[in-house]
Formats: sequence, structure tokens, C-alpha cells
Amino acid sequence: MRTLLLVLAAGCGAAPKGQPVDSAEDAGPPAVLRSEDGRLLDADGRQVLLRGINARVDGLFDVTFDDGRVALEEIPPFTRDDCGFLSRELGLNLLRLPVQWSGIEPDAGSYDDDYLDRIGQLVDDCAAVGVVTIVDLHQDAYGKDIGEDGAPLWAIVPAPPELLEGPLTSEELARRRLSGPVLAAFRSLYGDAALPSGRTLHQAHAQMAGRLAASLVDHPGAVALELHNEPVTLGDQTALDAFHAASAAAVRGAHPTLPVVFEPDALRNLTDAAPVETPFPFANTIYGPHIYTDVFENGWADEDTDAIRASIAAAQDEATAHGAHLFVGEFGNDPRTERGALYIDTCLDAFDAHQASWAIWLYEEHSQDSWGLWDEGAEPHTRGSLREDAADQLARPFPTAIDGQVEAIAWDGQTQTLTVSISGAGGGSHEVSAPLRTWPDGVAVTCDAVPVPEVEVADGRARFVCEGSELRVFPADG
Repeated sequence: MRTLLLVLAAGCGAAPKGQPVDSAEDAGPPAVLRSEDGRLLDADGRQVLLRGINARVDGLFDVTFDDGRVALEEIPPFTRDDCGFLSRELGLNLLRLPVQWSGIEPDAGSYDDDYLDRIGQLVDDCAAVGVVTIVDLHQDAYGKDIGEDGAPLWAIVPAPPELLEGPLTSEELARRRLSGPVLAAFRSLYGDAALPSGRTLHQAHAQMAGRLAASLVDHPGAVALELHNEPVTLGDQTALDAFHAASAAAVRGAHPTLPVVFEPDALRNLTDAAPVETPFPFANTIYGPHIYTDVFENGWADEDTDAIRASIAAAQDEATAHGAHLFVGEFGNDPRTERGALYIDTCLDAFDAHQASWAIWLYEEHSQDSWGLWDEGAEPHTRGSLREDAADQLARPFPTAIDGQVEAIAWDGQTQTLTVSISGAGGGSHEVSAPLRTWPDGVAVTCDAVPVPEVEVADGRARFVCEGSELRVFPADG
């Protein structure tokens, strides 16, 4: 797969140089978060990190058909209770929610308000228990009719010679990703092919993204919108820039203060680098690469931890070049294996070193590779036991909102101590995650080695005041 994609990319164009970056502030509904100088800031100006999980949600992850074809896979339910588990038990504060163009606009020019309402309801439910949402316009192998999910049938150009169905295995999905109809559809999408209606694909996708953004205005728990998951432009950065610019402009027109997340070409998943020639031409942005170093080539057989660290360091350099905050929208490996656990631990350490936000792939899956936090139940496609080791690994405290600038983050798993170095603290009102799995008996805090007398712990968060330059959070009986 790596060889084929690199060969296909070799002849594609580079990005134009000298494109200005827009820094204007537009009026709009108040922003819950904003991206500024590579950091995420809340309404009080505190530095925020978002860390959480991807969840494919029944009724939103669109892999079913209404024409009698067999659904591609079983998608588990995900509710407010699951977000409560993420917040309280694991201390996480983010859901990356994959949704599909095919769900939003199943017929050309006709938007499904019920689908949009279901997105908004889940966003609200999760916000109520301390988890915010990045809504991700997701695709895998372009669309469900020729791949797994993404674009509707009417947006496949040229029309596919055959409509596919399920069940979809990992091996079949890998084949579909490189099939002729899928690659042709991607070329048409990024090449902005015309549709019979007179719209182009860029226009159609942008209008859909704008409609989604407009639907999120009254759902402040939606803190960002991701423009497109894993773009497959095969190295044509010029085409990707044009596609992103059209959709980002539509999102800003509908919801001016909503941060947008943009990804590099999916080739980065294989090459571990995406050199930046032209910064993304909008302010208030988040850079969302994925980190899958050698995972899909050989399962990371050589266990080269340096390669993972190098990929994440390069991602931070790329985010800096774009003037964007680094959010690793996907990473992971099989959580049931020692190798998978080492991969994830290596990523988590590097994310702390670079103060990156992240969302691991994924919460629950009982089809394909069966990654996630839950075993399958006695009945197929039902939830079984929690994978305790995987849950413990993710229940890793981190600073969620810091007054001042974070200089360093250190987590000591042996002593279960989080240390955060800070500069420029003002009033010193801070918040850190406080997962029950890690600190079941509460926490204690020191500020420049002096005990903090008042610490409020609730719903997976610890809140306190520290006007110093170093805070330490550790078990209450430690």
C-alpha cells in the first residue's frame, strides 16, 4: 500500500507559495475555545488541552442502506452515560465524533434535519457531563457505496460500476481503499468535478459543511468542526488547499468563531511527515494529523519508539508552521497486546512533551479489528467486559485548563503524580483531570511545594488556585 501511494503521489503538484494567512476576527456567537499562537484558550484566557476518544455512534456513523443491501457493519450505541464514564472514570474531556456527508445530505440539495438534530443532542448530552465534542466530517474509502463511509452516492463521480454492501472485513476495506472507483472518486472530489446540478463537488461539500456548522451554533459543547478525515489527494497539495479553503470559508460564514480542524494528506500516515509550504489561510485553526507509525504496514513489528517520537515532533513542527494548535485526531494500536500498550504509552508521553491534544481510536468496536475499551459480549455485537488495562492506560491525568502558559507536563505513573510547570499565572485558577480510576480516594495539590488547602474534586476534575510556577497533583494519601 505504501509503495503504491507513494508512486501515485510522485507526479502531483506542490502547494502554491505566499498565500496570506487571514487573522481577522469576525463577529459571531461567543467561542467556547479559540486557537491562538498554537495554544487552545478558553473564554477566561486559560490554556486548554483536549484529550479523549473517537466513538462511532449508532444512528450517526452511516453505514446502512435503504435499498435492501446488507449493512457494512454493526455500530454500537453511545450515550450520555458513556461520556460520563469518559469524564468521571478516565478524566477525559473530549469526544471526536465522526459524522458523514451521506447522513447530512443523503440526496443532493436535501439536508436531513433529524440527523443534524441527533448530532446536536449528543453534543449537548456530553457537554452536560464535562465532555466537549469535535465534530468530524469523516470518510473511509470515500463513501459507503464503494468503501466504508463518507460521501453520498450522488457525490461519487464518475458513478460507480457496482454498489457494494456488507459485511465489511478489515481485508475487504483495505482492498476498497485502493480500488479504481474509490481513487477516481477522490480525484474528482479534490479536482472539483462538476455535478449534474451545476454545482461542483467543492461547492457541494462546502455548502454541506456550512449547514452542519450552522446547526452547531446553539450547541456550545461543539468546540470545533473537522473539515475532512484523512484526505486522499495523493500528494496534490494545491487541490487539497482549494478544497479546504472552500469548506473552511463556508463554516466561518455560518459560525464565525468556531475553530476548524484540518488534516494533511493521508499519505502522512505512511510517511510520518507533511512539510508545510503554504500555511493554512485562516486563523483560529487546529492541525489534526493522525499518528499510525507502521501500524497498518506491519502492526509496528519493530517496536521503534524513536520513530513514533519523531513523527509526533514533526507534527508539532507542522502545526507551528501553520500557526495552529496540534490535535492528533487519531492514533492507536491493538489495546489487547503488550505491543499495542507500548505504542500508546509512547504516544502519550510524546503528546505531553509537545502539549498536544488528542483523541485515541476508538471507544468500542465489535467488527473489523475489534479495537476499543470493551470486549464483545456473549451475544455478537453486544458490549462485554471493560478492558481494564486499556482503561487504566487512558486514565492518565493532564492539565485541562491552566491560568498562564504551560511550560512542561510530567506524569509519573509509579507515584501517580502529575507535575505542571507554568509561567505567567494570573489569578491562578486551574483545572486538571482527576480520573476516579487513578485517584479513587481524592487528590492533594501543592503549589511551589506548599500544600493547597482547598481543592474541589467533582466529575473527573480537580479545581484549585495556585499562583506559583509549579503545581503537583497526587493521591490524597500520598
